[in-house]
Amino acid sequence: MGEEIKSTLEIVLEKVEKLGKASKEELRREELIKEGRRLAAKFLNEKDFSLLKALAAVKPEDKPLILRGVVDTLVRNIVFPRDEHAIAEIERALLGLEQVFAAFPQVKQLTAEIKKLLLLFYQQQKQIYEQFKQQFKAQFSEVEEALKEQYGEQIKVDIEMQPKFQEEWRKIKGQLEEQYRQQLDYLKGLFYKMLPA
Repeated sequence: MGEEIKSTLEIVLEKVEKLGKASKEELRREELIKEGRRLAAKFLNEKDFSLLKALAAVKPEDKPLILRGVVDTLVRNIVFPRDEHAIAEIERALLGLEQVFAAFPQVKQLTAEIKKLLLLFYQQQKQIYEQFKQQFKAQFSEVEEALKEQYGEQIKVDIEMQPKFQEEWRKIKGQLEEQYRQQLDYLKGLFYKMLPA
């Protein structure tokens, strides 16, 4: 165990040493990307924040790296929606990407295609969830009946809270996400191709 700790400590010390050797250019690059991420986060969280105004104030030589950070954050917020609120958050990220890439005529078509894909996923997920819930409920009715016989009264069991239900649903949801992931990743990747070199 002492050797494991020592090797972990050595790894940490090596990383710290590398950080100390980072050139001013590398540090500046990282800082600009972080600034872009901060701008995107502010845009996502503050409805009255103007991303375009903020980007217009950026020095031309800093813009490519700032844009990289903005795009990274906005693209990371395009995820498989869990609920209506998540859809609204995704729409906000797509709006930010439309603003960043307004010079590209195909950007609105790209964001519309992503939204369509995610809405289709969300609708299919809801439908499959309800079907799965009904199937599970039918299987679980025997358990409820046995509990009624044992305790002499009707005991209502919330099947959605049952570990087996949650475990099986996670598997089904994962399979559904996998069906959509390749196309979503491809569409998200197109934004990076529009970034300046």
